[in-house]
Amino acid sequence: MNALAILYVNAHLQGLLDEAAEHHRYRVDHPSLFERISSAASKALASLAMPIDNRGTIFPRLDDSPNRS
Repeated sequence: MNALAILYVNAHLQGLLDEAAEHHRYRVDHPSLFERISSAASKALASLAMPIDNRGTIFPRLDDSPNRS
């Protein structure tokens, strides 16, 4: 095959790949904005409902850390 034919075939294949990617992007199901907001709100309420003793702290305790010298 000559170089021009290879160029045309590759351009056509790239067009087909772009079209397939565009169709796939619209076909994938995503959670709606309402579902994402309600999920975040329920997680926040669940963390606020937990007793303070069980929440722990942001930083790990260094009492029994193997990396401590």
